[in-house]
Amino acid sequence: MLSNERPEAVVIVNPTAGRLSQSVRGDVIAELRRCFSVRARFTSGRGTATEIAAQAAADGVPLAIAFGGDGHVNEVANGVAGTSTALAVIPGGTMNVFARALGVPVDSVAAVRHVREAMEHPRRRVPLGKMDDRLFTFSAGCGFDAEAAERVERYVPSKRRFGELFFYWSAFRVVAGSVGYRRPYMRISGDFGEVEAASVIVTNAAPYAYLFGRPVNVTPGVQLEGGIDVFALRSIRIEALPVYVWKVAVTGHFGGHGDAFCAHDLDRVELAADRPFGRHVDGESVARASSATFSVVRDALAVVG
Repeated sequence: MLSNERPEAVVIVNPTAGRLSQSVRGDVIAELRRCFSVRARFTSGRGTATEIAAQAAADGVPLAIAFGGDGHVNEVANGVAGTSTALAVIPGGTMNVFARALGVPVDSVAAVRHVREAMEHPRRRVPLGKMDDRLFTFSAGCGFDAEAAERVERYVPSKRRFGELFFYWSAFRVVAGSVGYRRPYMRISGDFGEVEAASVIVTNAAPYAYLFGRPVNVTPGVQLEGGIDVFALRSIRIEALPVYVWKVAVTGHFGGHGDAFCAHDLDRVELAADRPFGRHVDGESVARASSATFSVVRDALAVVG
């Protein structure tokens, strides 16, 4: 049975996320106010969700609810990680990977009720991945998928119209349009030794993405409660693109492909390159760099879901 007392929370809303209409967004906020003693805060640009979340944690608010897409959830998580304030997610984006990893329904109104019911159970603390000084909830990428993420953010109307498919189209355009992304120019090192790669993805949870609602797993062994996993393509061969597409669209993973390298349950990974490369955390582009350090931060985040 649910307690009659409405839990205190702040809901941090990205008003431009995903393809939700203004009326649906209003319905979700109304449902949140029925279920929680909630104060709504709206972001005004990149980074503001982290600032709002950090202030809520400093004020002792027990629950920060991120209402938006994966990049928005990443910002809120970075604001409350390492504090007693828990994170809950109401999906409002395109793929909503971390929300699904927590078992939250994709339907936003149903997600509110799910989170309210989950408040009756003990919260759990989960690890987060970290790339240099930025935490991530499910993945960080370097190379062509980061370039694809950057391209997606440049064409927001197409992202909203075509959803998941636009990310894959953008990735194809990046690979097909530049020879520089196909040859190995990065070096990743860890307990597995050193591997040359053309693209690197580090994951903290599964899946990496969705396609037509189906999960796409580049590191199928990764677990949210474990270490970080690494997926790399040693090279990206244009003639092998149909095989890549088949693996993503039909099998949902790259397992067994000769171009792929995977390593499981790691504490730390180093990456270096001869030139700066694109980077993203949870699909949100960050500054280019010619090196990166990945690690796992144990018990970093309290979650409800």
